[in-house]
Amino acid sequence: MSLLAKVFIVLQTVLVMVFLSMTATLYQHRRNWRTSYMKLKGRYQTAVSRAAKEIDALRTFVQAKNDLLGVKEREIRDLKKELDDAIRSSQSLSEQLSQKSSDYTQLNENLKMQANLLEQVRATNENLEARKKELEDLLDTATTRREIAENQVTRLTNLTTALQQDLADLRKDFAENRRLLREKELLISMAESQGVNFAQLLPGPPVPAIDGKVVAVKTDLDPPLVLLSVGADDKVEQGFRFSIYRGNTFIGKVIVEKVLRDSAGCRVLYTAQGASIQAGDNAATRLQ
Repeated sequence: MSLLAKVFIVLQTVLVMVFLSMTATLYQHRRNWRTSYMKLKGRYQTAVSRAAKEIDALRTFVQAKNDLLGVKEREIRDLKKELDDAIRSSQSLSEQLSQKSSDYTQLNENLKMQANLLEQVRATNENLEARKKELEDLLDTATTRREIAENQVTRLTNLTTALQQDLADLRKDFAENRRLLREKELLISMAESQGVNFAQLLPGPPVPAIDGKVVAVKTDLDPPLVLLSVGADDKVEQGFRFSIYRGNTFIGKVIVEKVLRDSAGCRVLYTAQGASIQAGDNAATRLQ
C-alpha cells in the first residue's frame, strides 16, 4: 500500500471521528443541531479541501521523490560503471606493473650477462694480443720462407715453360699421328666397302654378323658418341666395330665402348668426307 493511500485513510478516520464526536455532542445537548450541522459540514468541507491539497502536495512530493530516486539510480549506475572501469584500469595497471617488474628482472639478468661477456671479451683481447705477437713472429718466419719460395717459383716457372713447350710439341705429334690413323682407318673402310674382309685376313675369332640402327648421336663431344639399338642380348661385345651406312652410302665407322643389355654406346672412329652419322642410319659389323 502506497504512502498516499495510508495518509488518505488516516485523514478519513480522523474526520469520521470528529464527525461522530460532534454528532454525539449535538445529540447530547439537543440544541440547534441544524446550525451545528451546517457549521460542521462547512468545517468538514474545509478539512476535505485541505486534505485534498495535502494529498496533491504529497503526490507532488512522492513524484519528486520518484524522480529523485530515478536520478539517484542513474547516478548509482554511472558510479558503478565508473567503479568497474576503475577496477579494470587497476587490473590493467597491475598487469603492466607485473610486466614491468618482469622486464626489469630480465634487464638485470641481461646486464649481468653483458658484464660477464665484457670480462670474457677482455680475456679474449689479452689472448688475442698474445696470439698477435705469436703471429708476428710467424709472419717474420713466413716472410723469410716466402723469399725462398719465390726463388723456387721462379725456377719452377722456367721449368714449366720448358715443359709446356715440350707438351705443345707432343700435341702436334699426337694430332699428326691421329690424322694418319684416321687416314688409315678410312683406307681400311674403303677397302671393306670394295669387298675386302679383314676379319678373314687377320688372326682371331671372326666378329658375328650383327645388324642394328643408330638410336641417338651426341655431337657436342670430340669424337662424337653414338648409341646403337643392339646390345648384349644380340651378342655385342666391347671393341666390336660397326660400319654405318645410309642406303647404299657408307657414312663412317664406330667402335663399341660400353655394352648394355639392349643397347651399346660407341665412339666414332671416322666418317666419310662430308658425311655425318644421324639417328636412323643402319649399322652392321659386316657389309653385305
